[in-house]
Amino acid sequence: MSEQKLKTQIKLLTISLVVISVAFGALFVWLYAKTQKMSPDEITVKKLNLIGEDGTLRMVLSNETRQNSGVIDGKQLPPRERPAGMIFFDNNGNECGGLVFQEARQGETINKMMSFTMDNYRNDQVLQLINDETYKNGHARVRRGMAINEYPVGRNLLAFAKNLENIRLIKDTAARQRALDSLRQKDGPRRRLFIGRTNENQSGIFLFDNDGRPRMQIFVDSVGAPQILAIDTAGKSRKMIDV
Repeated sequence: MSEQKLKTQIKLLTISLVVISVAFGALFVWLYAKTQKMSPDEITVKKLNLIGEDGTLRMVLSNETRQNSGVIDGKQLPPRERPAGMIFFDNNGNECGGLVFQEARQGETINKMMSFTMDNYRNDQVLQLINDETYKNGHARVRRGMAINEYPVGRNLLAFAKNLENIRLIKDTAARQRALDSLRQKDGPRRRLFIGRTNENQSGIFLFDNDGRPRMQIFVDSVGAPQILAIDTAGKSRKMIDV
């Protein structure tokens, strides 16, 4: 092969490579533009993160395996089991509520649950709409309604989770339980109100004091009898009406 022919072939090969590169580049740009304008009718994913303009989370839609453990003060909470559903985050990226659901089976027991919650600032849920059903051997325990909780002012879910991790490292069972009870008493939630159906098949309004102790109940019991009860701080109840 002459030197001139070799130069010609190299030139043609160079031109071909340039043309192919330009063609692939144009194809990539076209596909990218088409992708940006796509409006798919159906998306199948295991987890979807919605973020703000600053890159922080606003909502997570996930299955139970990949569910977000929560964020407080920009810090990820320790891994924990959470059902599938949606977790909401405020404009600072802190968790502020969620909608979760699951059905769990263990032996003869079946539990079906769905919960919509709103969280206290830097803490856990204080308003909850709940449907919680448990079935075993033909018997049912069903709780459904609205619950309102409170946390001591200034308490922080991140600190609570850290203390809980340390308590779990205590080897002595009795000492671990005492520490756990103390933590819950000091930093845990206090129930203030429940409206709905209880596990005891009572339907009504249940009121609690600042320490989470039941103080008044207005309900219809499991046999259909109306009840109004006043309860003292020792837990002793007094009927307000007789029917």
